[in-house]
Amino acid sequence: MTLFGYLFWGIGILAIALGFFMQKKYGTKAPVKSDKDIMNEEIARNTHSNDRPRI
Repeated sequence: MTLFGYLFWGIGILAIALGFFMQKKYGTKAPVKSDKDIMNEEIARNTHSNDRPRI
């Protein structure tokens, strides 16, 4: 492998490793939902608005 190959693959592996590290350290947290958001989700879940009509 040439110098360019080592440089290319080295940067690629470093970028992937850095991505995993950043996700682990600064990953997204669980969303904070208000009571209104929770109620709206429960209403939407209970209405079954996406169900097919029964024949």
